[in-house]
Amino acid sequence: MSAPALDIRPGSGVSLAAFVGDDDTAAKLKNIANFHWPGAVIDRGSCHDAGSYLKSSPSPDLLVVDLDQSENPFEDLQPLAELCDPSTQVIAMGVVNDLALYKQFINAGVADYLVKPLSEEDLETALLAATFSDSSSGEQSGNAEPTGKLVVTVGSRGGVGASTVALNGAWLLAEEMGHRVALVDLDLQFGTAALSLDLVPSSGMIETLRQPDRMDSLFMSSAVLPKTEHLSVLAAEEDLARQLDLHGDGVGRLVEELRGSFDWVWIDLPRSLCHLHTSVLRDATNVHVVSDLTLAGMRDTMRIVNLFSNIGGDGEIGVIINHARRNKGMPRGEFTRGVGCKVLATLPDEPKALQAATVGKPLAQTSARGKFVTELRKVAIDIAPTVKEPRRGLFSSRKAK
Repeated sequence: MSAPALDIRPGSGVSLAAFVGDDDTAAKLKNIANFHWPGAVIDRGSCHDAGSYLKSSPSPDLLVVDLDQSENPFEDLQPLAELCDPSTQVIAMGVVNDLALYKQFINAGVADYLVKPLSEEDLETALLAATFSDSSSGEQSGNAEPTGKLVVTVGSRGGVGASTVALNGAWLLAEEMGHRVALVDLDLQFGTAALSLDLVPSSGMIETLRQPDRMDSLFMSSAVLPKTEHLSVLAAEEDLARQLDLHGDGVGRLVEELRGSFDWVWIDLPRSLCHLHTSVLRDATNVHVVSDLTLAGMRDTMRIVNLFSNIGGDGEIGVIINHARRNKGMPRGEFTRGVGCKVLATLPDEPKALQAATVGKPLAQTSARGKFVTELRKVAIDIAPTVKEPRRGLFSSRKAK
């Protein structure tokens, strides 16, 4: 398998049901499901069998339907619209290789239409893409403005824990508050987001940034690493001997694409790259500068805050003080007056931080009631509502009428 397995938990993970007409496709789907979706329903069958299943069982999050025996594939799929929940993402497959039919499916809200025979990799890519991409309902336009909000975390100094703040903040938004979140680690050579979540980065993110003109939801599915139903990660471990010859518009295009597919995009931005990605800072809903209580931390926090002001940032910028007990430098009041910016939270040292990173789990999961997570949770609640609207799926625009 090319992608890491999703973290499936009873009652909250993505569920999958598939009805296919041949043994080869069924076997490939079972291999994929065993890795990503344990407990999936994979049966030989047709659109009619899928309808019978939906009449007696709850709608799955992902539904795969084989139309290879259908004379009128689009018409035969339509009855499922009355049986599926609006949030169910439907992937249709068949033997008719026709662009007009594909557009008909997509405009109706089907997540994807795949032409058989299919490789296991193609199947996996389509299924993973459907887990994070809102299916078009026919009301959406390819030119629609992205609706996802953007959070940027920047460390004023190395070692102040900005990556820990970004990782756990994204986890809280996703797992406790139900938002679909993409955590983006822009330290392409030394980033720790994937490592801290026990994920293995592929080359997808680097290739996506090198070829922004090819960027779309399907192309990006090779870069996105799903961790849970709500949280996905984009990260890289680029070869240190290889020059990072990335396209200048790559990050901006990446963020724009993600904002069209996720509720929140949380970026861990290395301070050394701030000058290269001013558009990301300017477009952010919230910018969090993480610092310790040192003179150097105060100085560099001021520099980042001034940069944000000079580029015309419209969002809110604030400071998160980390390692508050470790640093016995300047008093918090003196630091706050010096940076001239609101302090959003003061995070204590968390002795379990190293242990959490070792087991590939965030502190927000292993120490949800600890003081560090309790304080950071206040920041997450402050920037995001707690109510999340469900995704819309197959023929949802017709249902809305």
